[in-house]
Amino acid sequence: MELLAPAGNLEAGIAAFHYGADAVYLGMHDFSARADADNFSLDDLAILIGIAHNNQEWRRKVYVTINTLVQEQELPGLITLLAQLRDLEVDALIIQDLALLAIVKEHFPEFELHASTQMAVHNPAGVRQALEMDIKRVIAARELTIPEIEQLTAVPGAEIEVFIHGALCYAYSGLCLLSAALRGRSGNRGECAYICRKRFICKDPSGKTISQAAPFSMKDLCLKDLIPALRTAKVAAVKIEGRKKTPLYVAAATNFYRNLMDRTFEDGEEALSENDLKTIFSRPWTQFHLRSRRAAAVTEPHIAGHRGVDVGTVAAVRPGQPAWLRFMLKNHPLEKHDGLQVEIPGRERPYGFPVDDIRVFSQANASTWTQAFVAEPGATIEVPLPEDYPDLPINAKICQTSSQAVKQRYEWPAPRPSLCRTRYPVYFDLTIEAQRLTVLSQPCAGPRELSDVKTIMELDEPLAPANKPENVLAAAKTCFAKLGDTALTLADLRVNNPGQLFVPTSLLNEVRRRAAEDAQKALDDDLHSLTTAVMAKVKAWQPETEAIDLTPSWSLKLDRAFYLNAFEASDLKPLGEVVLALDRAEPNDVLDDLAELERILGGRNRIRIALPVICRTSDDRDWRQLVATLFRNGWRRWMLTNLSSAEILTEAGANPKNLNLTADWPLYVNNRLAAKLLLELGVKRVTLSPEDNFDNWRQIIPLLGPIAEVPVYQDTPLALSAVCAMASLNGICSGKRACNFTSMTLNSRPWEVQPSNSSDDDADDDRDDRQDARFASGSSDSTGLIAINNNCQTVVINSQPLDLAGHLGELRQLGARHFRADFIWRDYAPITVRDTWRRLRQDTPAPNAWTANFFRN
Repeated sequence: MELLAPAGNLEAGIAAFHYGADAVYLGMHDFSARADADNFSLDDLAILIGIAHNNQEWRRKVYVTINTLVQEQELPGLITLLAQLRDLEVDALIIQDLALLAIVKEHFPEFELHASTQMAVHNPAGVRQALEMDIKRVIAARELTIPEIEQLTAVPGAEIEVFIHGALCYAYSGLCLLSAALRGRSGNRGECAYICRKRFICKDPSGKTISQAAPFSMKDLCLKDLIPALRTAKVAAVKIEGRKKTPLYVAAATNFYRNLMDRTFEDGEEALSENDLKTIFSRPWTQFHLRSRRAAAVTEPHIAGHRGVDVGTVAAVRPGQPAWLRFMLKNHPLEKHDGLQVEIPGRERPYGFPVDDIRVFSQANASTWTQAFVAEPGATIEVPLPEDYPDLPINAKICQTSSQAVKQRYEWPAPRPSLCRTRYPVYFDLTIEAQRLTVLSQPCAGPRELSDVKTIMELDEPLAPANKPENVLAAAKTCFAKLGDTALTLADLRVNNPGQLFVPTSLLNEVRRRAAEDAQKALDDDLHSLTTAVMAKVKAWQPETEAIDLTPSWSLKLDRAFYLNAFEASDLKPLGEVVLALDRAEPNDVLDDLAELERILGGRNRIRIALPVICRTSDDRDWRQLVATLFRNGWRRWMLTNLSSAEILTEAGANPKNLNLTADWPLYVNNRLAAKLLLELGVKRVTLSPEDNFDNWRQIIPLLGPIAEVPVYQDTPLALSAVCAMASLNGICSGKRACNFTSMTLNSRPWEVQPSNSSDDDADDDRDDRQDARFASGSSDSTGLIAINNNCQTVVINSQPLDLAGHLGELRQLGARHFRADFIWRDYAPITVRDTWRRLRQDTPAPNAWTANFFRN
């Protein structure tokens, strides 16, 4: 089982390998889902690959994440990056956007592909579909249980990777639009604003305040006790989250799990290593749903940020100048200049402060003490408090959040880059003539082998015969091996010296320098030609379309058939299609709902069925059986919503080639190549993403307009989560039968930030709290959120629907031909659906309409 560690920068990657990682995953400066990590330049990547691959006894691997959604204008940069990564021979790409599949399949087949957890693969059908698309490894959704993971690994040929430690997202990865819709910072593009860490005023449907808390704020994942179970489940790799964490954190986390996996901890070392990790950065730990899908207390809604390791409780606060905090130290040594924080009930963040002095008492209740630099567990100690300390209740929990000893305990080498980096081999052929030196160079980069590059250096003076011609050969080999700071390394040198002439070292060095420059330029020119040719092919692609009717077509997506009850004949006539979403459906009601739609629409030819985005094998509803029943009843028009959807249809007995398929927005079409791949899979029409922006739509609608549905009204699910929001607040699940939770509203509180001296890893939380000022002050971003209970899962929508009415004229001018309005998740009255439908068709804007990210400056 491979141990995979994060590398937010070169130093973190070196630390990971030093402490036992089998592989690291990292992002480049562009196309990384952690855009605000340091990330890697090509030079840093070449160094880390050299370190990983040059150890013949233990060849480690380097995986590059290109796990963001790619906009149309970014395709040239993406193609250039792929060509450069192929040259460096990275071990795999971790991908989200379907465009990567399209490009790699046609132009860069050498890459091994891993499906990012952002692709939300959560069932065996998704794994089978990934394998059919030449994806070698699937990084499973973090929400799965051990039995569900075993079902994934049982798929023949599947490699399954599972997260084992680190931060958790509230939503299924790839299905959170909160940051994009509310802040214009897409988590799917590496710019998450961490709204899930934000506190809200939470109210029930009657308006009664339930809590002021952060119901979406997850604890950190820790599966240290489940390593044997993951091995038994035949998991191929376990992964530590943390590309934004420090090299120190990466070192400690890698060391902890390497020793756990190898069973090499000596007595007492595991606890020490665990506490080391907690002092560097840690929220409370959870096993999430690995043992049970209904596991409670997986969130931390009341206290934010880094918590550290528990080292005691407040015994007394002794007033004075300064005041002194007394407690009995446990679990971890404390050293001068370490950090402590006290968890105070009702306070959002613990009160943190540095340890400026330590007094160690001979007995718990004694008044005699000695000043110490280090205190050991079991000692009664006092530390001075800052002047502005708040009231610290007796028995309040004290945690150590920083340790000088821990910082000194983890060290790793600082290798010389020039000796480590991977380089491109070059073959030189040197011909020596009296008045001329000629070098034929053949540089290679990855699979690229260039034709000979000729370098000629005319000499001012003729060369004299050599006294010892054999020395000329030795000198040439020495000079041509000195390729210095270039990206080249000498693969072979042949010397043709028919006249047995002597060549001064200065001339050999000069001709080598010129030849190396020419070889590098040839590599660069060839790379440019390659990427230009690939991009030309990409731009040449256009979807095959039938004759286009310029009259706009409309479709409605509903999760309740009775929403059409108020429609009149004139309302139904323009409807090209009605899509019945199964997300909230009870299986026993689906056939009746479809029969009702048949009655209203006068047949089936305008009805399509949309599978839920999440179809887990552990669901109470058997989606596979339901689909099989519908297929046997003759339903052939389907909407795909996830990578697994087509395979679910196949498993139900359908032949996708005989179906009429469309693709919904969670398959993310933000560029032409994502659309191209879906069309190749048999999809007739795609749906543009509601988290996109109008600038990108202006790029893709002129091309994709004939085959793209444009969502112009919907309660966009800003987060689809396996965690019940009410259970999050309560810390316990009352059980499905006893549960009366239907929904809650979440409104921003007045702007407030508590002071904190916690670790640098909390910087994002602090920054986002400051940014909440705009969100909380009644900005146009949102008036609040609604969390809806959907069969013990949570769907988060905005309090106002996305509404683009008033902009349809511009969309038509761009080439949009298919518009869609969704009435799902929210409970609508039929007359509201009808009136909204009429307003949309007339392109009449609603007052203060919410347009999400589309027109944000």
